[in-house]
Amino acid sequence: MKLSLSNHHQLLLNAIINPDILIQYDSKEWELVLRLARKVKLLGFLAVELERRKLMSTIPVRAVNQLRSSLIRVKKQQQLAFWELDRINWALKSIQIPIIVLKGVAYRLAELPAAEGRFFVDLDILIPKGNLNQVEKILLKEGWKHREISAYDEHYYRAWSHEIPALIHQERETEIDIHHTISPITSKIKIDSCLLIDAAITTQSGHKILNPTDMVLHCAVNLFQNNDLIDNLRDLLDLHDELQFFGRQDPVFWDKLIKRANQLRLGRPLYYGIQYSRLIFQTAIPQNTEQRLMQKPSLILQCIMQQLVPLALFPLHPDKASKRAKFARFLLYIRSHWIRMPFYLLIPHLLYKTLLRFKSGK
Repeated sequence: MKLSLSNHHQLLLNAIINPDILIQYDSKEWELVLRLARKVKLLGFLAVELERRKLMSTIPVRAVNQLRSSLIRVKKQQQLAFWELDRINWALKSIQIPIIVLKGVAYRLAELPAAEGRFFVDLDILIPKGNLNQVEKILLKEGWKHREISAYDEHYYRAWSHEIPALIHQERETEIDIHHTISPITSKIKIDSCLLIDAAITTQSGHKILNPTDMVLHCAVNLFQNNDLIDNLRDLLDLHDELQFFGRQDPVFWDKLIKRANQLRLGRPLYYGIQYSRLIFQTAIPQNTEQRLMQKPSLILQCIMQQLVPLALFPLHPDKASKRAKFARFLLYIRSHWIRMPFYLLIPHLLYKTLLRFKSGK
């Protein structure tokens, strides 16, 4: 596969892959890169990379101010997320259940290099489904509450989703997403979360996170099964970081990853993850790795996705958005629902969402 990007996408990608090149950008290019990076939540990443290289003094002052400001925000959000994790553990100390930390906070606990500059939107945890009601009742009693949502959305979470409605602390206003598995229960992919929980590892700080292979698989599932890929370039960068980091740490990591993907029947999302991580971020992946996966997309699907995925992952130009990119995003939005819901649920769900959008005037 070959990657064909517009000029503004290439400008952003060059900055991510090789931050040293940023010292060559003029003020106009910097203005565009800052706007694009902010859209895909990568300002903190660029700030950390430039600080590591001691290049902050070589770029325009306006860029320095925005990058350092983003870094302050990143550190504040990470601090809040870790404090929320501490409070969750405190609130649930009376019940002996495994609490698996997911996504951004887990990446910091695993000491992934790119996680230092990662902006945390919320705290995600995974617990056994059998303990869901008990955990929810305890947290509601200890100061957390649910956001106000419609009866339809409440039903959606309870009956079809892989998580309950988000909880938010009444004082700190930090959001928690509590998962009981890693993919919607209505999707064709059926994942036994007990396998993930039983294989979780304990970090030096005493927190539990998914083991390296499961962390990669969760990232791939979240990208190519749970979401519509729109502006998810940061999540693909997470996947790239994980593959590089764990691949260096463990000489048999790739064999373990393929074996685990086949065991959990997650070959398709991992296939896409490997393909686009290599294509976009030039990830070093052993030859023919993805060919060993049992569930691979057909050649027709691969060709279609190749035309759509980059247009969704990269942000739209802030001043002149491409109609082709908008259409690609629309198709991937439809795909994201199609692979998560059976037809008899999908049609009424899309009709409901369409009517809701018309009523809100969006």
